[in-house]
Amino acid sequence: MDKIEELETRLKKENIECAVSKTRDARGILGCLEKIDDADVVYVVNPEGYVGKSVCLDIGYAYAKNKQIFVMHSVDDPQLMKLVDGTLSFEETVSLLKKEAEAKQKE
Repeated sequence: MDKIEELETRLKKENIECAVSKTRDARGILGCLEKIDDADVVYVVNPEGYVGKSVCLDIGYAYAKNKQIFVMHSVDDPQLMKLVDGTLSFEETVSLLKKEAEAKQKE
């Protein structure tokens, strides 16, 4: 199981709604951007801190849409990291999303 599937499984186990963009998404970049439009929080699974061109585009798009953006590992690009709200582990991400879901239910 890759890291994205691992996180998706954890979120579903916690009954946290999520939409995952995978590299083999049939809609390509447009499908990913649509998922960002629908998201409250964007979490980038970037093993060893690597992000490619598409992920840089995703982060910039999410930033322009005023989404909260978190990465699994710090990115070795200071300008890109200025767009990111923080670095979170899977556990911290699950905790954050649980709190966000609870807050939404109270509204």
